[in-house]
Amino acid sequence: MDWVPFFQTMAWIALIIYSANKFSSQLQDLLNAIKMRISSGSSFKAGPIELGQDLKALDRVMPSMASEKTHKDDWSKERDGIYNDNNGFFLAHVISPSEKGGQTYDVFIYLIKHKSKEFSDIEFAEFFLGAYWGNEVYREKERNGLIGISTSAYGPFLCTCRIMMKNGKEIRLNRYIDFEMGKVFEHNN
Repeated sequence: MDWVPFFQTMAWIALIIYSANKFSSQLQDLLNAIKMRISSGSSFKAGPIELGQDLKALDRVMPSMASEKTHKDDWSKERDGIYNDNNGFFLAHVISPSEKGGQTYDVFIYLIKHKSKEFSDIEFAEFFLGAYWGNEVYREKERNGLIGISTSAYGPFLCTCRIMMKNGKEIRLNRYIDFEMGKVFEHNN
């Protein structure tokens, strides 16, 4: 009687292995179809499980030259204030499939300036990525027309940046380093 649970377990394992071998091409086709659907921006739902996001369901907005005088002036003032407070500087990032083992993407984080490539008013910029980078602060100056850093990561993270201007002003920026654009690489595979 002590052997009955053992044989039941072995029978289930054998059935699972047989089914996986017998239907492996159909399972692979199903997984590929799900992956293609998610990569194209659609979601996949089976019962309580939902994968991906249907990005095409977002409302599409178009540029307009309309100048309505309503509460939108508050939005414009806030937006213009952000440009002004940041001296036009923002953090940008680009990802590509990682060349490092155990990492998902190589990440390039750098400063951009709205409608300009001029960095001569920056003394230096400091980048902080958090505990997985040893809580180090990386101080960078302009090199070859860029101020930034590169790294590799297996998951998204937050980057904070402090820009020290030559006139003594300090600008603080942050950017969530997401992997959303990685869908482009998945779609091309």
